[in-house]
Amino acid sequence: MLRTYFYYLGAVFILAALTGCSLKWKPAWQEAGSDMPTQTSRASLALAEEQYDRISDKQSLQIAIKSYEKVLGHNPGDYQALVKLSSQYILMGTAYTRSRSEKSSHFRRAMEYTELAMYTNPDFRQHVDAGATPWQSAELLTQREKEAMFFWVTAMQYEFKESMSLPAKVINIRWLQRCLVFLDRIEIVAPEFGGGAVEFAKVICYYALPKNKGGSKKLGDIYMDKAVKKGERRLLPRWARGKYYHVINNNKDNARQDLEWVASRNIDEFEDSQPWKIHFHENAQELLEKYQ
Repeated sequence: MLRTYFYYLGAVFILAALTGCSLKWKPAWQEAGSDMPTQTSRASLALAEEQYDRISDKQSLQIAIKSYEKVLGHNPGDYQALVKLSSQYILMGTAYTRSRSEKSSHFRRAMEYTELAMYTNPDFRQHVDAGATPWQSAELLTQREKEAMFFWVTAMQYEFKESMSLPAKVINIRWLQRCLVFLDRIEIVAPEFGGGAVEFAKVICYYALPKNKGGSKKLGDIYMDKAVKKGERRLLPRWARGKYYHVINNNKDNARQDLEWVASRNIDEFEDSQPWKIHFHENAQELLEKYQ
């Protein structure tokens, strides 16, 4: 009897811990504004775009973030500012933040910006206002919202990888299924988008999800090949294959080869956005030091 009691008590504590790890979707629609550009907002956006192209470290990233947030002060529904902010908060979380809680804060902020960007689609907005979630409304999103969908997925995957403990990953695995919903939608409305980034995001989902929830190593391998072929002018696919894919498959020699390739490239010859290709290049160099 006593053993049964302690077993039950332990199960309660485990359930409580897992429940506390559960990621809840919190709508931020009350913060949404209409896209009403003005001369001031356009000038502010142009300045922010210039500062975005100058990002090379944490300080310049912070300056660019503040510039885009000023754009939203003039035009809360500016789609470009919203998606650029989501990308920058993801970069801040993965490249320039160490603590798990701070990373999570940046990634979740990025997801909020992506959802606000999606909300500039009036059909999507109406559906969500009626009580649906973003992933339940994905079929209403169009080619215009491809960046918002992609950065939502990217932020969620980084949250999963860099912020969650193992118990949290177990309890939140359904969020990767939601990622696939958005990725499938991108493939329908913008099949050429991403230069291999969308395909690699699918690799992550297929490898991380169990089979009964849509996981498939075979599909993951297929999409990894697609990512590299489609991303010949991007650093991302080779960097991602070296950092994640080969490591998961215990192919350290291949991982090193990909990272060496990325680290030795002239980044000016590639089409990734400036802040991200700097990160891929520097991160590849950092990772190679571990192979010495």
